[in-house]
Amino acid sequence: MQNHASRWRDFVFDLIFPIECINCRQEGDWLCQNCFKKLEFSRKQYCLNCKTTNNLGEFCHNCQKEYYLDGVIIAGNYDDKILNQLIKLLKYHFIKDIAVILGNYLIAFLQSNQYIKLNSKSIIIPVPLHQRRWRWRGFNQAEEIAKVVTQNSQFKINSKDLIRTKHKRAQAKLNEKQRLKNVTDCFSWSGNDLTGADIVLIDDVVTTGATLNECAKILKQNGAGKIWGLVVAKG
Repeated sequence: MQNHASRWRDFVFDLIFPIECINCRQEGDWLCQNCFKKLEFSRKQYCLNCKTTNNLGEFCHNCQKEYYLDGVIIAGNYDDKILNQLIKLLKYHFIKDIAVILGNYLIAFLQSNQYIKLNSKSIIIPVPLHQRRWRWRGFNQAEEIAKVVTQNSQFKINSKDLIRTKHKRAQAKLNEKQRLKNVTDCFSWSGNDLTGADIVLIDDVVTTGATLNECAKILKQNGAGKIWGLVVAKG
């Protein structure tokens, strides 16, 4: 639920910047239907660690031992001009409605890929924000995207029991080694035992997979079965 400050911010923003397509400038939507169709999907999936191509984004045999995750499914590329702008507007300009576009983009990607068939009994868990960052942004972008993905589907969503317990520096500002250290032991699980449950972790962007893997670690410690990352783009 938005607080008073964030509602006022949205009101002022809409007055100053009328809603128009970020690509063709047609008024009415942040991305019109014609430009939405121009968004491309990743042509291949691969092991996030060694980049060996495969159909499902799973970690290869040699790399799997380094990860709690089973794999990361990547819908698009952060270098895509439109996709890049959408993600930045959502995360850094606080335009919450963009999450609907990115959620629908993930749905379209899953529907278009003949190899990726997620278990409909999987639990969808968005990567959580620390309360301090949530107050700054007013929402968790991963949660808003996950809500769209789970609408009109059989997937269950749990957005409250995976908790980010430590506030650290933003991952985008760090190198690979720093990213790994920055998120170590930053999460906890407050929900029921997860024995046998398959999990799909949703986030906007993945780079090294450090954050997703730390989430997977705590979920595996609480009994989770298969854990996959599902992200909008590879940064």
